[in-house]
Amino acid sequence: MIKTFTRHLGTLASCLRIESENKEKPFKRLRKLPFVSAFLLNFVLPSFLIFTFATNQAIAQLPASQNIIVKGTVMDDDDNTTIPGISIVDNNRKVVGLTNEKGEFTITLTKGGAASFSMIGYTAVTRTFTDNQSNVVIRLKSSTNTLNAVVVTALGIKREEKALGYAITKLDSNAITDAVSSNWTDALSGKVAGLNLVRNGGPAGSNKIILRGENNLTGDNEALIVIDGVVASSSSRRTASTGGGVYGTSGDIMPADFGSALNDLNPDDIENVTVLKGPGASALYGQRGANGAIIITTKSANKNKKQLGITFTSNTAWEQVNRKPDIQQEYGQGQFGVSYFSYGASDDGASTNATSASWGAPFAAGGNFFQYDPVTKTRGLTRTPWIAYQNPIDAFFKTGLETSNAVSLDGTVKGVALRFSASHGSNEWIVPNTGLERTSATLSANTDITKKLNLAVKVAYNNRNSDNLPATGYGNQSLMYWFMFAQPNVNTDWYRDYWSPGLVNRQFVNITTTNPESPYAISEQYLNAQRRNGWLGSVQATYKFTDALSLLVRSSIDYNKESRETIRPYDASGNKFAQGSYRVTDINSYEINGDFLLKYDRSLTKDLRLTATGGGSMMRNQYGKGELRADGLVEPGVFRLDNNANPLISVPDTAKYRINSFYGALSFSFKNYLYLDITGRQDWSSTLATPTRTDNVGFFYPSASVSFVPSDLWTMPTMINFAKIRASLSQVGSGGTTPYRTAYNYVLAGNGIYPDSAMTNPNILPNPNLKPLKTTTLEVGAELRLFKNRLNFDFAAYTGATKNQILNRLVDRSTGYNVAVFNVGQVNNKGIEIAVNGTLLQSTSFKWTMNGTFTANRNKIVELADSSVVLR
Repeated sequence: MIKTFTRHLGTLASCLRIESENKEKPFKRLRKLPFVSAFLLNFVLPSFLIFTFATNQAIAQLPASQNIIVKGTVMDDDDNTTIPGISIVDNNRKVVGLTNEKGEFTITLTKGGAASFSMIGYTAVTRTFTDNQSNVVIRLKSSTNTLNAVVVTALGIKREEKALGYAITKLDSNAITDAVSSNWTDALSGKVAGLNLVRNGGPAGSNKIILRGENNLTGDNEALIVIDGVVASSSSRRTASTGGGVYGTSGDIMPADFGSALNDLNPDDIENVTVLKGPGASALYGQRGANGAIIITTKSANKNKKQLGITFTSNTAWEQVNRKPDIQQEYGQGQFGVSYFSYGASDDGASTNATSASWGAPFAAGGNFFQYDPVTKTRGLTRTPWIAYQNPIDAFFKTGLETSNAVSLDGTVKGVALRFSASHGSNEWIVPNTGLERTSATLSANTDITKKLNLAVKVAYNNRNSDNLPATGYGNQSLMYWFMFAQPNVNTDWYRDYWSPGLVNRQFVNITTTNPESPYAISEQYLNAQRRNGWLGSVQATYKFTDALSLLVRSSIDYNKESRETIRPYDASGNKFAQGSYRVTDINSYEINGDFLLKYDRSLTKDLRLTATGGGSMMRNQYGKGELRADGLVEPGVFRLDNNANPLISVPDTAKYRINSFYGALSFSFKNYLYLDITGRQDWSSTLATPTRTDNVGFFYPSASVSFVPSDLWTMPTMINFAKIRASLSQVGSGGTTPYRTAYNYVLAGNGIYPDSAMTNPNILPNPNLKPLKTTTLEVGAELRLFKNRLNFDFAAYTGATKNQILNRLVDRSTGYNVAVFNVGQVNNKGIEIAVNGTLLQSTSFKWTMNGTFTANRNKIVELADSSVVLR
């Protein structure tokens, strides 16, 4: 566990914003606010330090003669009380003021400019002012339709939140960036009921996002990630693609977490995140939405903003090991309760260091024994005191440092809304000689070509470089494996000089005969380097035929190019790499998506409204890997392919699959309190096709949901602002993302084993009658908002079943195959989710909100062929 101290230079927990236009120096103004010191001492410092610096400076300032001053009070129209904390923004969406504890305000506007007064729980009011005014009274009415907020749902369709018949959670940018960690997805933890982050170790730290438990026995349970309508690669790259297994029990490389594209997204570019939890919410995404979806909307320029805005943010975080195992330090190395210690045979008796057990001589008894001498790297000539040294975790791990800087520019040029952002970050992790650097740049443009045609373009580039990422798993190449065998009578500093005398780069010193390599040798000599470049781009055109009818056409690409180097020195992992190893891996992957969406929206009667949506999409996904292995080096310490002692081994790999789809949705609204949604989608997946059969590649799945808002139908007690009941029934199908399981697949053999271009026989028996996996889910829920939205509740209960699991089953070796592909197994999934959030305190300069979630999920395998099924 890592505790992170996060330091932003300038805004305090989003409570304070310092604008560079202020005549007073920012920090001078900061010191004048008495709440700051109290907040730091009582709330922030006990857990972390947060400071933020943000500047949003207008390049062109209007002459003072064109500015006016407006003073007044904001009142609650229901009870005639004043309202503190009302946000006031001008035409450019720039915050120009807040009401104080008495509801009073003083703002400066451009002559003839408008000011909008808003706060959660109230209907916003906009007023235009042409000259100086005082004693202005602004009356705000409580908003009974508190879920009129628009959210982005599947396929980028925008809907009123209250109309949705399924559970979603929306987080704004502040929830992501208030306390930035090495991976921004950490901010989702604890804020979304039903969401579980499966964290991987290392500075790249890819997180698997699991929604409502795991129902696919193959482990393919990650939520779909969509960034501005573009499906992004989110799979955890904790992989043995460099040739190894998780346990490292064979003579091979252990895996490392190389991160994912999701890690590289700049959190300062995120506008909001919408979590679609169940299949009912993400059914229109098809088979890839079976596990829910994370919809990320990034920031874009405001077409109404006339000035150029510049924002700069800087973050610094320190990381330390927070919790450590309780290591016993009462007994030293040895076993069977021996009363002495001897590093090798000595005058005191036989050697006692040939064991990983620590049940030897007690430290409390004291004494002097023949122990390891770090100078001669053998048994000492004299006896030394028998003592327990510092906890090896405290001695080895360091304080990590992560920094990031980002700048963004936005404005409108000749009718084109533009936004450009760039960021750079570095991570020096808690393990010596590990870390990474990230660089990203994003450009977005939005313009109205005509009154009816809108064009939006976004391009993002990400670069990640690392000289070393730590290996994971169980084995000698994993750092944590060493700590399992660390002995309390061995000083961790003795491991720093890990080469045997006269055998540098050839042989490691083995201080305790059963221990793995020195932790310093693992972090400095066992290297997993990475160079990764990624591009994400989309073009979207929207044409409005009429006010009721519009067409959206969109195309996107997600392309990644990655190079990896894996280095193992001489004497690595005992006999596994006696002569070392050097491997180079090049990975190229891309996914191209194209889709269209036709939308028709109109009122059928005074009380009934229909929204009909129909569209189609095509997806092309390709993955290619080329790997060269020099297992065995001529010259130690020289890591090049031309230093190979044995023939180079080539390990190629390629995979392609496609999905074509048509889909539609009908949404009915009755008097704005009763909503019904019906959707259907037909997919054709190449993973189910065979050379002679395509009739089984298509599969259809529907969904239906209903939302009832009684607070918009009946008059509720004043304490209840909003009440909603919802239900959904949905089905999602999936042909999987692993191709070549329905026909014989001959693999290109590594040319270090077989002649060039040779093929090997498959060891998996294909299934030409493979059926799609299908998940059926029933969900019910309710939402309640009280006290002008100061206290909110959300409850959901669901039950579902996933059938036709696509698994491998062991078969008799006499068939010529190891396993066969079958549709077997059923997993039932049920659970409840409760989310509570509220605003405890709020004033003009301070806001304290709290949220809590409770999730209970149960997955049960109710059907499986037999124990011969292989879950992979």
